Formats: sequence, C-alpha cells, structure tokens
Amino acid sequence: MACANEIAVKNAKKIRAAVVGLGYWGPNLARNLHANQEYELVALCDQSEDRLKKLGALYPWAKTYTSADAMFKETPPELLVVATPVGSHKALTMAGLEASAHVLCEKPLAGSVAEVSEMLELAAKRDRRIFVDHTFIYTGAVRAIKKEIDAGRLGDLFYIDSVRINLGLFQPDVDVIWDLAPHDLSTLEYVLKSRVSSVQAIAQCNNPRGFSDVAYLHLEFETGLQAHLHLSWLSPVKVRRTIFSGTKSSLIFDDLEASEKVKIYDHGVSFDVTDLEQRKQVLVNYRRGDMHAPAINATEGLATELREIAAAIRGERADVATGEDGLAVVRTLEACKQSLAAGGTKVKISS
Repeated sequence: MACANEIAVKNAKKIRAAVVGLGYWGPNLARNLHANQEYELVALCDQSEDRLKKLGALYPWAKTYTSADAMFKETPPELLVVATPVGSHKALTMAGLEASAHVLCEKPLAGSVAEVSEMLELAAKRDRRIFVDHTFIYTGAVRAIKKEIDAGRLGDLFYIDSVRINLGLFQPDVDVIWDLAPHDLSTLEYVLKSRVSSVQAIAQCNNPRGFSDVAYLHLEFETGLQAHLHLSWLSPVKVRRTIFSGTKSSLIFDDLEASEKVKIYDHGVSFDVTDLEQRKQVLVNYRRGDMHAPAINATEGLATELREIAAAIRGERADVATGEDGLAVVRTLEACKQSLAAGGTKVKISS
C-alpha cells in the first residue's frame, strides 16, 4: 500500500523543469529530473545540435532548443536548471527569473559577489528562489559527517585538511580554485555551520591559458577553526580525501572509496600540563583505538537535492543550498583572488 506522502506526490501537479547546458553535468541533471516523479522534464537547451540530438533521443517528449530565449517564450519552465560555464550563469539565471522560474544553478553561482547580489535581488523582486548545485551536501557521506560532528563524537576539532587533485579537467573560463574549491567550501560550511572568515591563497600556473592549475588555500572559520585545501589539475592520480582531526576521535572522508567512504578513528592526543610557565613540562598522551565506518545512505546526491528543492518550491521545510549559500562561497573565492594578487596575504571576509 502506498504511503500518504507517495500519494500526495502523485496527486500534486508536477514541476515543469528545463535544463540549459548538456555538456559534462547537464545529462546527469536531466536523468535525475526524469527519474523524480515530482518533475516533468519539458525542455532541453544547448548550443550544440549534436548534444541536443543525443540527449533528446532519451527524452523525446522534451522540446529541444539552441536558444534559451526561444525556450522561455515557447516552453517556459517552473524550474530552470543551469549547467553551463560560469561566465553565462548570471545572464541565464536572470533570464529565468524574469520568466518567473525558480533557478537551480551550477556552482560557483557566478563570477563575482556583485553578480550574485544582482541575481539574489532580482529573485527577491520576482518572488522566486535561487538554488545552487552544491551536490556534495546532499550525499549520504557528507550528511553522515555532519551527524557525527553535531553529535559531538569527534569532540572539538583541531583542524581540517583536504586534498582534491586529479589530472584535469581544465576549465575554459575559471582557474583551479574556482573549479574545485566550491566542493570543499560548501561542504565545510554545511557540516560546520560556520562561514569562512579569512583566507590565504597561494597558486601557480603551468599552462598557456594563464589560469592557476595548482593551489593551496588556508581558511579560517568564524569559530576559529582552520582548514587547509590542496587543489590541482596536474596530479597523475586522483585524490578526494578530507581529514577532520578532533579531540575525541578523527574522521577521514574518502569520496573515491566504493564503500566505507567515512571512517572514524578512535585515535587522538591529550595534553597534561604540569606547569603552564614551562612548555617542556607538557606531556603528550597518544590514544590509538578502533576504527569504525558508519552506514552510508547510498542515494545519489542529485536525487536527494531535487527532492528537497521540490519541497522548498512547494513551501515545505527543506535543507537546501540557497542562493545565500552560493553567495558565501563566491565571496570566499573572490577573497582568494584578492589574496593571490597580494602575494598570498591574508584577506578577511565580511559577511
């Protein structure tokens, strides 16, 4: 027998959705929109006729367009999904809002704080919502991490260290920081419930485009916690690993693990101070206990994301990444740019 929620969803009017941008990520968004019974995939848009033909064959009922303006006139969506390069995010989002659509936009939300602010202002004026595709915060692994931290099982955090490196993909209009850092920034702000308050950035460029392809970011959060991010497009191996070191236990998140993406180690240190005036008298006690891996919800992050966005559009309470969350990430990215220009100087971030 179907539960009450399933019956309510089936009886509810489906949200008409359209995807603009069918390159790397757009097909995944289209697939999840089609699989979710709360949406009706009504249109696909891309400048490439080949991409439209290929993906359109999978969803023949969805109308295809090479022009977003034509799509808005003929098949206006209730949810516009933007999966195009960063430089086009603002224009497409503003056009969607003017057409009375809510917008789910790829990250980063735009190329500057000023652009995001304009987008949010128009959304408020049109009484529409902007969501940002911070996909990781919807995954079972990240939500398990948040659960462990919220429950205090790690104790007080000492520091966070993240490595996000691989060979490519070089982006056409942003550097490695703007490409990879949004994953870590959105994840950390979500699980810590704290914004980044300052950043120091060091990077180098090894390509003729002039974009940084290797970078190191040192972050400080409003709580005082510090984190270090290593980002690269030039690594011969792919690594996606984050360490959360705490006073009670430590947690390692390895997104490339097929199973046991999250491992919690009952390892740590404690300090016995016999004389605060003599640091040499501080005794360090090491603890090495067991490791356990909590059960992780295997539901695809995009599936959870779209379900929660549908709830938010319908006025229900949902734990979604909002335009304001996207603004916070872009604010940090802009501060990284300022730090790089100043030779790695610490840049404070005002909210």
